[in-house]
Amino acid sequence: MNHTALNFKMLTLERNPFGASVAIHPTLLWDDNGATLVDVGYPGQFKELTAAIEQTGVSLNHIKRIIFTHQDWDHIGNVTDVQNALGSKVEIYTHVNERDYIEGFLPYIKMTPERIQARLQALPENVREQAADLFANLPTAHVHQTLAAQAALSFHDNVQVIHTPGHTPGHICLYLQQHRLLIAGDQLRIQNGILVGPAPEHTADMRTALQSLRNLPAYDIEYVICYHGGLYGPRASARIAELIAELQ
Repeated sequence: MNHTALNFKMLTLERNPFGASVAIHPTLLWDDNGATLVDVGYPGQFKELTAAIEQTGVSLNHIKRIIFTHQDWDHIGNVTDVQNALGSKVEIYTHVNERDYIEGFLPYIKMTPERIQARLQALPENVREQAADLFANLPTAHVHQTLAAQAALSFHDNVQVIHTPGHTPGHICLYLQQHRLLIAGDQLRIQNGILVGPAPEHTADMRTALQSLRNLPAYDIEYVICYHGGLYGPRASARIAELIAELQ
């Protein structure tokens, strides 16, 4: 491929659809083969997402691809607005085990009627109607290509796909070898400045998710971008080893 050096920028979207201050962190990758957005945020965050992208000096129109780490609505919810802005040129990639959910052939694993009702009841009464409308119209999107576990991306140099099932069946992380950086999706989080594993209350199969931590030591990870928590490092590999040791 021999593209120019791969750049990355962790984006920060500050507020969820209900106005609460809950930051999430999509990631933008770009080189001379165009830009790739890893996850797109909640529905209703398009203006905030566009502003965050353009602050990097990359135009929204330079985005050629979207990679979904997994199916959850805070990761794919903004996709319709992004597609409307970019048109048919933007291609969507995800793991094969996520495809049927994202395309709408299967309901999102964590959006059963029972779970939706529980989420609604946990929200302030003044936003429940808005939330019910959002949950009733969760976006779907055509997946142009699926990503194989442990395969390198064809469109950016030295970026590896790591299948980390458990949080969802097809959850993936991305490893940027040049930067010794892991884009962790929801496989890892930061709580009170400490790198921790996936959240039990939001994980479909916690046992498998914890076992997926064992897929990470094969990579020299100095830094981690957590969708929930932001940037962790240096010496992320040492902390990941501690998490795995706790499984013994």
